[in-house]
Amino acid sequence: MIGIYIGLAILALLVIIELSMIMTLNQKMKRQKRRYDHLLRGTNPDVNIEELILSLNDQIEISNKQLRNIDQRSLDTKDTSMGAVSKMAVLHYDAFEGQTNALSFSLCMLDSYHNGFILTNLYSNEGSNIYLKEIVRGESKAILSKDEKDCLNKAKN
Repeated sequence: MIGIYIGLAILALLVIIELSMIMTLNQKMKRQKRRYDHLLRGTNPDVNIEELILSLNDQIEISNKQLRNIDQRSLDTKDTSMGAVSKMAVLHYDAFEGQTNALSFSLCMLDSYHNGFILTNLYSNEGSNIYLKEIVRGESKAILSKDEKDCLNKAKN
């Protein structure tokens, strides 16, 4: 009989512990519900978080469209600028013996595909001569002087 009383006492103690745990969890749940309500409704009754999120989502979609547009324009610009002069080199030198100040020069202008030209000005005491040689894919059909080759290699690199 004493065993039954002891068993009932233990069960009563367990019920009391369970009841206190339920009350603690209930208080935590009420606190969490207040936080949730405050988050959704905020302190300003005019602000609706759902409308705010939808508005932000619309702004993100507009920004993504603008980014795609900018990406496309940059690709178009890259395609059109591939033929523009992007590599250039100038080399000054003395073309003839007995000259000083390196008044002769070669100017090489190439695009991204190594197409372009070399403009060479040979200065001498009697005058100045200008030569233009076409460059296609980094090579010239005309014979290049050592200085012109150096200028071409400088522009390529």
